[in-house]
Amino acid sequence: MAIIDAMDVRGLDLNLLIPLRVLLTERHVTRAAERLGITQPAMSASLARLRALFDDQLLVRGPKGLAPTVRGQQLLNQLDQVIGVIEQLVADPKEFVPGTSRRTFTLIGTDFIETLLLPSLMADLAVEAPGVQVVFRPPDPKNLEALMSEGEVDLAVGYLPDAPKGLITSVAFHDRFACIARRNHPQLSADQFPLDQFVDLKHVQVLPRNLPMYGMPIDAALGALGFVRRVALWHPSFQALPAIVANTDLVATLPRRLAMHAARTLPIAVYDPPLPLPAVDFSLYWHARSHEDSGHKWLRSKVTALLRSAAG
Repeated sequence: MAIIDAMDVRGLDLNLLIPLRVLLTERHVTRAAERLGITQPAMSASLARLRALFDDQLLVRGPKGLAPTVRGQQLLNQLDQVIGVIEQLVADPKEFVPGTSRRTFTLIGTDFIETLLLPSLMADLAVEAPGVQVVFRPPDPKNLEALMSEGEVDLAVGYLPDAPKGLITSVAFHDRFACIARRNHPQLSADQFPLDQFVDLKHVQVLPRNLPMYGMPIDAALGALGFVRRVALWHPSFQALPAIVANTDLVATLPRRLAMHAARTLPIAVYDPPLPLPAVDFSLYWHARSHEDSGHKWLRSKVTALLRSAAG
Protein backbone atom coordinates (compact mmCIF):
# COMPACT_ATOMS: atom_id res chain seq x y z
CA MET A 1 0.00 0.00 0.00
CA ALA A 2 2.99 2.26 0.49
CA ILE A 3 3.55 2.15 -3.30
CA ILE A 4 0.10 3.59 -3.98
CA ASP A 5 0.58 6.35 -1.42
CA ALA A 6 3.89 7.32 -2.99
CA MET A 7 2.45 7.26 -6.50
CA ASP A 8 -0.49 9.41 -5.46
CA VAL A 9 1.89 11.99 -4.05
CA ARG A 10 3.76 12.06 -7.33
CA GLY A 11 0.58 12.48 -9.34
CA LEU A 12 0.54 9.02 -10.93
CA ASP A 13 -2.49 7.98 -12.91
CA LEU A 14 -3.34 4.83 -10.98
CA ASN A 15 -4.75 3.34 -14.17
CA LEU A 16 -1.11 2.75 -15.15
CA LEU A 17 -0.82 0.04 -12.49
CA ILE A 18 -2.71 -2.46 -14.64
CA PRO A 19 -0.61 -1.92 -17.82
CA LEU A 20 2.54 -2.12 -15.67
CA ARG A 21 1.51 -5.45 -14.22
CA VAL A 22 0.54 -6.86 -17.63
CA LEU A 23 3.78 -5.66 -19.23
CA LEU A 24 5.89 -7.20 -16.47
CA THR A 25 3.91 -10.44 -16.70
CA GLU A 26 3.81 -10.79 -20.51
CA ARG A 27 7.28 -9.31 -21.09
CA HIS A 28 6.10 -8.38 -24.57
CA VAL A 29 4.63 -5.02 -25.59
CA THR A 30 2.39 -6.32 -28.39
CA ARG A 31 0.96 -9.22 -26.36
CA ALA A 32 0.37 -6.88 -23.41
CA ALA A 33 -1.50 -4.46 -25.70
CA GLU A 34 -3.65 -7.28 -27.08
CA ARG A 35 -4.46 -8.53 -23.59
CA LEU A 36 -5.65 -5.07 -22.55
CA GLY A 37 -7.43 -4.38 -25.85
CA ILE A 38 -5.38 -1.31 -26.73
CA THR A 39 -2.98 -0.52 -29.58
CA GLN A 40 0.73 -1.34 -29.53
CA PRO A 41 1.69 2.39 -29.74
CA ALA A 42 -0.55 3.16 -26.72
CA MET A 43 1.12 0.40 -24.73
CA SER A 44 4.55 1.66 -25.77
CA ALA A 45 3.56 5.15 -24.59
CA SER A 46 2.46 3.72 -21.23
CA LEU A 47 5.80 1.92 -20.87
CA ALA A 48 7.65 5.16 -21.62
CA ARG A 49 5.67 7.00 -18.93
CA LEU A 50 6.31 4.21 -16.41
CA ARG A 51 10.05 4.21 -17.12
CA ALA A 52 10.15 7.96 -16.51
CA LEU A 53 8.12 7.66 -13.33
CA PHE A 54 10.24 4.92 -11.76
CA ASP A 55 13.50 6.15 -13.29
CA ASP A 56 14.17 2.58 -14.40
CA GLN A 57 13.93 0.67 -17.67
CA LEU A 58 11.64 -1.91 -16.03
CA LEU A 59 12.00 -4.22 -19.08
CA VAL A 60 15.23 -4.72 -21.03
CA ARG A 61 16.30 -6.86 -23.96
CA GLY A 62 17.59 -10.32 -23.12
CA PRO A 63 18.44 -13.54 -25.00
CA LYS A 64 14.80 -14.68 -24.76
CA GLY A 65 13.15 -11.32 -25.38
CA LEU A 66 12.28 -8.71 -22.76
CA ALA A 67 13.25 -9.40 -19.17
CA PRO A 68 12.32 -7.42 -16.05
CA THR A 69 14.98 -5.41 -14.30
CA VAL A 70 15.56 -5.95 -10.59
CA ARG A 71 13.34 -2.95 -9.97
CA GLY A 72 10.74 -4.32 -12.40
CA GLN A 73 10.63 -7.69 -10.64
CA GLN A 74 10.23 -5.96 -7.26
CA LEU A 75 7.32 -3.94 -8.64
CA LEU A 76 5.67 -7.05 -10.07
CA ASN A 77 5.81 -8.83 -6.72
CA GLN A 78 4.38 -5.78 -4.94
CA LEU A 79 1.74 -5.22 -7.60
CA ASP A 80 0.50 -8.79 -7.22
CA GLN A 81 -0.13 -8.05 -3.54
CA VAL A 82 -1.75 -4.67 -4.21
CA ILE A 83 -4.02 -5.95 -6.99
CA GLY A 84 -4.97 -8.90 -4.79
CA VAL A 85 -6.07 -6.53 -2.06
CA ILE A 86 -8.05 -4.42 -4.54
CA GLU A 87 -9.76 -7.50 -5.95
CA GLN A 88 -10.78 -8.53 -2.43
CA LEU A 89 -12.17 -5.05 -1.79
CA VAL A 90 -14.46 -5.14 -4.83
CA ALA A 91 -15.33 -8.85 -4.71
CA ASP A 92 -18.71 -10.02 -3.51
CA PRO A 93 -18.64 -10.67 0.26
CA LYS A 94 -18.35 -14.28 1.31
CA GLU A 95 -21.62 -15.99 2.13
CA PHE A 96 -22.12 -16.71 5.82
CA VAL A 97 -21.84 -20.44 6.51
CA PRO A 98 -23.26 -21.21 9.98
CA GLY A 99 -21.61 -24.60 10.28
CA THR A 100 -18.07 -23.23 9.88
CA SER A 101 -18.40 -19.64 11.11
CA ARG A 102 -16.60 -18.51 14.25
CA ARG A 103 -18.35 -15.16 14.37
CA THR A 104 -19.49 -13.43 17.54
CA PHE A 105 -22.90 -11.75 17.65
CA THR A 106 -23.83 -9.27 20.38
CA LEU A 107 -27.51 -9.04 21.32
CA ILE A 108 -29.35 -6.70 23.67
CA GLY A 109 -32.57 -7.51 25.51
CA THR A 110 -34.35 -7.73 28.84
CA ASP A 111 -34.27 -10.80 31.03
CA PHE A 112 -37.76 -11.59 29.70
CA ILE A 113 -36.22 -11.99 26.24
CA GLU A 114 -33.40 -14.03 27.76
CA THR A 115 -35.93 -16.50 29.11
CA LEU A 116 -37.92 -16.62 25.90
CA LEU A 117 -35.04 -16.75 23.42
CA LEU A 118 -31.71 -17.94 24.78
CA PRO A 119 -32.52 -21.57 25.69
CA SER A 120 -33.77 -22.37 22.18
CA LEU A 121 -31.19 -20.17 20.44
CA MET A 122 -28.23 -21.80 22.17
CA ALA A 123 -29.66 -25.27 21.58
CA ASP A 124 -29.99 -24.54 17.86
CA LEU A 125 -26.51 -23.02 17.63
CA ALA A 126 -24.96 -26.10 19.24
CA VAL A 127 -26.19 -28.09 16.25
CA GLU A 128 -26.23 -25.62 13.36
CA ALA A 129 -23.41 -23.19 14.21
CA PRO A 130 -21.19 -24.64 16.95
CA GLY A 131 -18.44 -22.08 16.36
CA VAL A 132 -20.73 -19.04 16.68
CA GLN A 133 -20.52 -17.14 19.96
CA VAL A 134 -23.26 -15.00 21.51
CA VAL A 135 -22.78 -12.05 23.86
CA PHE A 136 -26.04 -10.97 25.54
CA ARG A 137 -26.19 -7.52 27.10
CA PRO A 138 -28.86 -5.75 29.17
CA PRO A 139 -31.03 -3.03 27.59
CA ASP A 140 -29.45 0.33 26.81
CA PRO A 141 -32.04 2.18 24.70
CA LYS A 142 -30.47 5.63 25.15
CA ASN A 143 -27.19 4.49 23.58
CA LEU A 144 -28.58 1.80 21.28
CA GLU A 145 -28.21 3.58 17.95
CA ALA A 146 -24.64 4.66 18.70
CA LEU A 147 -23.67 1.16 19.84
CA MET A 148 -25.06 -0.32 16.65
CA SER A 149 -23.55 2.27 14.33
CA GLU A 150 -20.13 1.55 15.86
CA GLY A 151 -20.58 -2.21 15.48
CA GLU A 152 -20.62 -2.94 19.22
CA VAL A 153 -24.13 -4.41 19.11
CA ASP A 154 -25.65 -6.46 16.29
CA LEU A 155 -29.27 -6.89 17.29
CA ALA A 156 -31.69 -5.64 19.94
CA VAL A 157 -34.87 -7.49 20.86
CA GLY A 158 -37.64 -6.04 22.95
CA TYR A 159 -40.40 -3.49 23.32
CA LEU A 160 -39.15 -0.03 22.39
CA PRO A 161 -42.09 2.22 21.50
CA ASP A 162 -39.68 5.15 21.13
CA ALA A 163 -36.93 3.31 19.27
CA PRO A 164 -34.34 5.52 17.50
CA LYS A 165 -35.55 6.51 14.04
CA GLY A 166 -32.23 5.48 12.53
CA LEU A 167 -32.79 1.80 13.31
CA ILE A 168 -34.62 -0.77 11.21
CA THR A 169 -37.50 -2.48 13.01
CA SER A 170 -39.29 -5.78 12.46
CA VAL A 171 -42.06 -7.03 14.75
CA ALA A 172 -41.33 -10.55 16.01
CA PHE A 173 -44.50 -11.20 18.01
CA HIS A 174 -47.37 -9.50 19.82
CA ASP A 175 -48.22 -9.99 23.47
CA ARG A 176 -50.86 -8.80 25.89
CA PHE A 177 -50.53 -7.60 29.45
CA ALA A 178 -51.60 -9.85 32.31
CA CYS A 179 -51.88 -9.33 36.02
CA ILE A 180 -50.40 -11.66 38.61
CA ALA A 181 -50.97 -12.08 42.34
CA ARG A 182 -50.07 -14.81 44.79
CA ARG A 183 -52.47 -17.69 45.05
CA ASN A 184 -55.01 -17.35 47.85
CA HIS A 185 -54.43 -13.61 47.99
CA PRO A 186 -56.60 -12.38 50.87
CA GLN A 187 -58.20 -9.61 48.80
CA LEU A 188 -58.76 -11.48 45.53
CA SER A 189 -60.91 -14.36 44.37
CA ALA A 190 -59.50 -17.21 42.33
CA ASP A 191 -60.78 -15.90 38.98
CA GLN A 192 -61.57 -12.20 39.32
CA PHE A 193 -59.43 -9.10 39.67
CA PRO A 194 -61.81 -6.13 40.05
CA LEU A 195 -60.70 -2.66 39.05
CA ASP A 196 -61.17 -1.25 42.55
CA GLN A 197 -58.84 -3.90 43.95
CA PHE A 198 -56.35 -3.26 41.15
CA VAL A 199 -56.25 0.39 42.21
CA ASP A 200 -56.18 -0.27 45.96
CA LEU A 201 -53.50 -2.97 46.04
CA LYS A 202 -49.83 -2.08 45.98
CA HIS A 203 -47.91 -2.90 42.81
CA VAL A 204 -44.42 -3.95 41.83
CA GLN A 205 -43.48 -2.53 38.43
CA VAL A 206 -40.61 -3.39 36.12
CA LEU A 207 -38.40 -0.42 35.21
CA PRO A 208 -35.55 -1.47 32.90
CA ARG A 209 -32.75 1.12 32.83
CA ASN A 210 -35.10 3.72 34.33
CA LEU A 211 -37.31 3.63 31.25
CA PRO A 212 -41.08 3.55 31.89
CA MET A 213 -42.30 1.91 28.65
CA TYR A 214 -43.93 -0.99 30.53
CA GLY A 215 -45.56 1.16 33.20
CA MET A 216 -46.77 4.07 31.11
CA PRO A 217 -49.58 2.22 29.24
CA ILE A 218 -51.01 1.01 32.55
CA ASP A 219 -50.91 4.41 34.21
CA ALA A 220 -52.26 6.14 31.11
CA ALA A 221 -55.24 3.74 30.96
CA LEU A 222 -55.93 4.25 34.67
CA GLY A 223 -55.58 8.02 34.32
CA ALA A 224 -58.16 8.07 31.53
CA LEU A 225 -60.60 6.55 34.04
CA GLY A 226 -59.61 8.94 36.81
CA PHE A 227 -57.54 6.42 38.83
CA VAL A 228 -53.98 6.29 40.10
CA ARG A 229 -52.36 3.06 41.30
CA ARG A 230 -49.78 2.72 44.06
CA VAL A 231 -46.39 1.33 43.08
CA ALA A 232 -44.51 0.10 46.15
CA LEU A 233 -41.49 -1.26 44.25
CA TRP A 234 -39.83 -0.35 40.99
CA HIS A 235 -37.46 -3.10 39.85
CA PRO A 236 -35.18 -3.43 36.78
CA SER A 237 -35.72 -7.19 36.36
CA PHE A 238 -38.70 -9.02 34.88
CA GLN A 239 -37.58 -12.31 36.39
CA ALA A 240 -37.69 -10.99 39.95
CA LEU A 241 -41.32 -9.84 39.76
CA PRO A 242 -43.11 -13.23 39.94
CA ALA A 243 -41.04 -14.36 42.95
CA ILE A 244 -41.73 -11.09 44.75
CA VAL A 245 -45.44 -11.37 44.02
CA ALA A 246 -45.53 -15.03 45.11
CA ASN A 247 -44.21 -14.08 48.56
CA THR A 248 -46.05 -10.81 49.24
CA ASP A 249 -49.44 -9.17 48.77
CA LEU A 250 -48.02 -7.06 45.96
CA VAL A 251 -49.44 -7.48 42.46
CA ALA A 252 -47.83 -6.90 39.07
CA THR A 253 -48.74 -6.33 35.44
CA LEU A 254 -46.38 -7.79 32.89
CA PRO A 255 -46.36 -9.51 29.46
CA ARG A 256 -48.75 -12.45 29.48
CA ARG A 257 -46.24 -14.99 28.22
CA LEU A 258 -43.92 -14.23 31.10
CA ALA A 259 -46.84 -14.45 33.54
CA MET A 260 -47.88 -17.86 32.20
CA HIS A 261 -44.29 -19.11 32.28
CA ALA A 262 -43.89 -18.04 35.91
CA ALA A 263 -47.22 -19.59 36.92
CA ARG A 264 -45.88 -23.03 35.97
CA THR A 265 -43.24 -22.91 38.70
CA LEU A 266 -44.49 -20.43 41.30
CA PRO A 267 -47.69 -20.21 43.41
CA ILE A 268 -49.17 -17.28 41.51
CA ALA A 269 -52.47 -16.70 39.77
CA VAL A 270 -52.78 -15.02 36.37
CA TYR A 271 -55.64 -12.60 35.64
CA ASP A 272 -56.83 -10.56 32.72
CA PRO A 273 -56.34 -6.84 33.44
CA PRO A 274 -59.52 -5.18 34.75
CA LEU A 275 -59.20 -2.39 32.17
CA PRO A 276 -58.29 -2.23 28.47
CA LEU A 277 -54.54 -2.12 27.87
CA PRO A 278 -52.75 -1.89 24.51
CA ALA A 279 -50.95 -4.88 23.05
CA VAL A 280 -47.17 -5.02 23.30
CA ASP A 281 -45.12 -5.41 20.11
CA PHE A 282 -41.81 -7.17 20.68
CA SER A 283 -39.49 -6.34 17.80
CA LEU A 284 -36.03 -6.78 16.39
CA TYR A 285 -33.95 -3.63 15.92
CA TRP A 286 -30.77 -3.27 13.87
CA HIS A 287 -28.67 -0.68 12.08
CA ALA A 288 -28.51 -0.13 8.33
CA ARG A 289 -24.78 -0.97 8.40
CA SER A 290 -25.72 -4.61 9.04
CA HIS A 291 -28.81 -4.84 6.88
CA GLU A 292 -27.25 -6.60 3.86
CA ASP A 293 -24.73 -8.72 5.76
CA SER A 294 -25.46 -12.41 5.14
CA GLY A 295 -24.56 -13.44 8.69
CA HIS A 296 -26.80 -10.77 10.15
CA LYS A 297 -29.66 -11.83 7.89
CA TRP A 298 -29.24 -15.40 9.15
CA LEU A 299 -29.25 -14.21 12.77
CA ARG A 300 -32.38 -12.09 12.30
CA SER A 301 -34.22 -14.95 10.63
CA LYS A 302 -33.17 -17.39 13.34
CA VAL A 303 -34.12 -15.09 16.24
CA THR A 304 -37.46 -14.17 14.67
CA ALA A 305 -38.42 -17.80 14.09
CA LEU A 306 -37.44 -18.86 17.62
CA LEU A 307 -39.28 -15.96 19.25
CA ARG A 308 -42.46 -16.67 17.30
CA SER A 309 -42.25 -20.34 18.19
CA ALA A 310 -41.64 -19.59 21.87
CA ALA A 311 -44.43 -17.03 21.86
CA GLY A 312 -46.86 -19.67 20.63
